[in-house]
Amino acid sequence: MEDLGIFIGRFHPVWVHLPIGFLVLAVLLKGYVTLRKKPTLGDAVSFSLLLGVGSSLVAAVLGLLLSRSGGYEGELLDFHLAAGWVTVLLSALAWWTDRQQKRFCPALNYALLAGMMVSLVLTGHFGGSLTHGEDFLTAYAPFAPGGGESSGRVLASIEEAEVFGDVVQPILKRKCQSCHRAGKSKAGLDMSSYESLLKGGEGGPVILPSDAEKSELIRRVMLPEDHEDFMPAEGKKPLTAEEIQLITWWIAEGNTDPKILLSEADEDLIAWARPQLNIQGEEVPEVARIDTLQLRALEQMGFRIRVLSIETGALDVVLPEGRTQGQAAGLLEALMPIKDQIWWLSLAGTGVGDAEMGLTAQFSNLQRLRIENNPVTDAGISELRVLSRLEVLNLNGTAVNSQGLEAVAEIKSLKALYLWNTSVNPANEQVAKMRAREVKVVFGS
Repeated sequence: MEDLGIFIGRFHPVWVHLPIGFLVLAVLLKGYVTLRKKPTLGDAVSFSLLLGVGSSLVAAVLGLLLSRSGGYEGELLDFHLAAGWVTVLLSALAWWTDRQQKRFCPALNYALLAGMMVSLVLTGHFGGSLTHGEDFLTAYAPFAPGGGESSGRVLASIEEAEVFGDVVQPILKRKCQSCHRAGKSKAGLDMSSYESLLKGGEGGPVILPSDAEKSELIRRVMLPEDHEDFMPAEGKKPLTAEEIQLITWWIAEGNTDPKILLSEADEDLIAWARPQLNIQGEEVPEVARIDTLQLRALEQMGFRIRVLSIETGALDVVLPEGRTQGQAAGLLEALMPIKDQIWWLSLAGTGVGDAEMGLTAQFSNLQRLRIENNPVTDAGISELRVLSRLEVLNLNGTAVNSQGLEAVAEIKSLKALYLWNTSVNPANEQVAKMRAREVKVVFGS
């Protein structure tokens, strides 16, 4: 029975807009009737209010059921519920006084309608704050401190920057805290402070000091986006490769120490984080410019493009299967103007061969490359040895063999290699060498 209540309650976000429309329409009609002396529309005002009363009552009941599903708590929830029921009451009184105009003076009806609108606005504000955070309405207001997202505390130098407080916590606030914070802690997980993050949620700890690989937080953000456990969920903006890398370092190397300094991290992580810090007297370096017109033109050619990081201009580019039609080289050439911004590239199942691998090797900033299910041989794969930043390479269903693996083994940055449906023997010497340096080499069953 409890599950049925939760199921019904989840219709609250869908239904809640209905009473807003009816009640606002009723107020507008009332104003028109009063100012333009159109008493014939009085019944329309009354009918709109009646619909508003009924639909707001249903919305309030659905909201109450949803609140009992867990993940919502604190004063903000209490304010939202109270304002919702006040709206129901005021709208009912406004409807009654409108129907009984001979018994009540018009001023009372106007006052009730005004109070109803104030309550309606407050209810919506508290609901939006529950869903998106308490500063959702004011964060980008002209009068907001800093005008937009906070730039964090002012640092005298980068040597003062702390990994958690100055870099990790802002990432979690942007990407995770709309669902995991005080007042709205889905699955019992609150990420708004170091202590609550370390505590974890209903399923236990989400970070394990010194063990990033087994930390649930890292597992979730690294899953494919279509996986049911992927986070952030519900179409929210995922963490970028750099954000994941830095949080992974903080857990694995920094032992989740809240006071560990950024200066102890790897140079590439420091370089990435620096533009996001508010360092006194230091100008923020110019980031790579994203040319939206250029991206739109590429999308019209068949590419799917996603921005991985606004800070760096990094892109995830996918060429869907069956779109090359024998023109793979020409399509790759079209990407050359933005090749330095492409960090993730998927050419899976597009028919690319050895001839296109030379072009692919020119994408020097690639971190993830998918060329599975293509007629690529060792000759083509050997071209990829120059990709010094490559971390993930998918060679499933290719003609890779020992010679190609030797070239792949030269990529010191590699962390994961996929070799399903290939002729490579799991006992291959190169496979053993890569595994010895903790490269994840995956074969099919």
